[in-house]
Amino acid sequence: MNQRPPSRLWLEQYFRQTIEQTRKLSLKSLDLLRQSKPDTFLGRKQEQPKQKDE
Repeated sequence: MNQRPPSRLWLEQYFRQTIEQTRKLSLKSLDLLRQSKPDTFLGRKQEQPKQKDE
C-alpha cells in the first residue's frame, strides 16, 4: 500500500478549520461560564414571606 501524504494545502485548510472551531467553542464556553449559576434547590421560594402588620 503506497499512500501519499496529505498535501500542505489540505493540511493548512484542516488546521485553520480546527482552530476556528476551537475559537468558537471557547467563546461559547466563556459565555456560559459568565452566566449566573442556576438555582436548582426545589424547596426555595421565589417570593419573600409577607410580614404581619403589628
